[in-house]
Parts: sequence; C-alpha cells; structure tokens
Amino acid sequence: MSHLCISSLVVQTQPASLADVRARLNAIPDAEVLGENEEGKLVVVLDTVNNRKAADTITDIQNQPGILSATLIYQYDDQFEPHLEDSA
Repeated sequence: MSHLCISSLVVQTQPASLADVRARLNAIPDAEVLGENEEGKLVVVLDTVNNRKAADTITDIQNQPGILSATLIYQYDDQFEPHLEDSA
C-alpha cells in the first residue's frame, strides 16, 4: 500500500511576478499550481511521500525569490489514520 500525504498552500506574490512564480512552483517535483488570481495569490497542492518532505518543500517555496508568503491551509497524512481491514 502506498503512503498518501497531501498538503495545500496559499502562496502570495506580487501580481507582476505571478507568471514567473507559477512556472517555478510548477517545476518543483510533487507540486502543482491549481489556481490563482490577479492579486498574486496561488493555490498550490503538494503530493509528497511524508510530512517531512512536505515541510521541506514548503520551506523551499517560502525561500524562493518573489514569494511574499506561503501558508499551509490543509494537510492529510494517511499514516496517522487508522486503517480499516475488510472483515468479510
């Protein structure tokens, strides 16, 4: 069974930097920009192997040029969910 760790972020940049920041974020392995607005906010989803990799990727995003902020909105990690076994 594969491990599932999904995180979503809101990333803020200057509107003039939006296209450049979007391209750099989409180039990050396990990251995908799923939405944006003209004010420079982007919705980014991470699909990583574990929480540690997600935290490292978020830190890398926060440290990129042109990023004003990157805020974790949601995180799910099935490692911490009880797995139900089929009783049939």
